[in-house]
Amino acid sequence: MSTSQPGFDLSVVLPFRNAADTVREQLEALADQELDGTWELVAVDNCSEDASREIIESFSDGLDLRVVEAPDRLGGGYASNVGAQHASAQKLVFVDADDVVAPGYLSAMAAALDHHDFVTGAFDQQTLNPEWVRAAQGSAWREPDHPLPNQFGVFPNAGASLGIVRAAFEKVGGFPNDLPRMYDIAMSWEVQFAGTALHYVPEAVYRIRYRNSLLELFQQGFAEASCAPLLYKRYRRAGMRRRTGGQIMRSWVRLAIDLSKARSKADLAPLVVRLGRELGRLSGSMRFRVLFP
Repeated sequence: MSTSQPGFDLSVVLPFRNAADTVREQLEALADQELDGTWELVAVDNCSEDASREIIESFSDGLDLRVVEAPDRLGGGYASNVGAQHASAQKLVFVDADDVVAPGYLSAMAAALDHHDFVTGAFDQQTLNPEWVRAAQGSAWREPDHPLPNQFGVFPNAGASLGIVRAAFEKVGGFPNDLPRMYDIAMSWEVQFAGTALHYVPEAVYRIRYRNSLLELFQQGFAEASCAPLLYKRYRRAGMRRRTGGQIMRSWVRLAIDLSKARSKADLAPLVVRLGRELGRLSGSMRFRVLFP
């Protein structure tokens, strides 16, 4: 149930937890946005234990800002839903505390939401990440001149750059609360299953920040992949694909060979991401009792 009141043309929802190291850069970028119309920022504190909230509140003079609490559970999907409930506008844009919107991002997303109910922007992987980190993640799956791919063989995914009108958001119940990761994929699919297409806005550029140590890259890969089996359990009947036994075997053999040849940090970075993803899928398969290795 929405608690929104009329007053703003656009609401930006920013969930955060222990984001003191990165959130200031996102807030500075948001404060510099120019938009025809009024907009607000709803920052959602998901049980932070660092100085995140104090940093965010320090921007209250330059932004129409509200900070609300999401104390009942940890998770970006849950915190985003809480933010949407407190947001005033019918047009919603969700951003993360560790990424940065490029100039013109909000105006492009808001203009697109005048004509489309569900929109996403282009990803910039270069600005916030050194070359060795970008190489670890592989090539960008979404660039301004590329169409949106169908992820896992189902539908495209809006990812971290997501704008939606409130009616379409509430029609599917918002983000799933029980997915610690990949909740954006699940909601993207549900919106499209409900008949609302995802519209690509390449001029809305969203700067992604990846982890910047080998351990953090491994942990991120593991955490994300460990949720994939639950996603598969829910969406296999909708056509979500999994790898064949031969593909799994070849992937592990290739990984073992590549690890034996790695000599530098740059060599190791993509391998620790791959290892994290492989082990994450195995862990998730056992946890959720479904085979998605």
